[in-house]
Amino acid sequence: MLDLEPLGDKVIIKRIDEDAEMKRGLHIPEIAQTKSSKGRVVAVGEGRLIGERIVPLPLEIGDIVLFSKYGATEILIDGEELLLLRFDEIYLRQKLLAVASHI
Repeated sequence: MLDLEPLGDKVIIKRIDEDAEMKRGLHIPEIAQTKSSKGRVVAVGEGRLIGERIVPLPLEIGDIVLFSKYGATEILIDGEELLLLRFDEIYLRQKLLAVASHI
């Protein structure tokens, strides 16, 4: 478990690498691949300062998010490449839909 706590409105994300294979079995060479802008949240700061209040960020550890390709700062912690971003550099959060079971 990661024992880092980002300050303020910062979020730490682990990039989710997309598959290097295309449909129909074509391989994309490494030089032509772009880094994914999709990741999993591993740590969340205490929140944004609005006026005199700290408003918690609407993210939880484990959320999958889409973020800015250019706003992230790459950091290396215990040999693991992570990204540090401001909350406003995160564009969307993937919601997991509960599957209703029929009896």
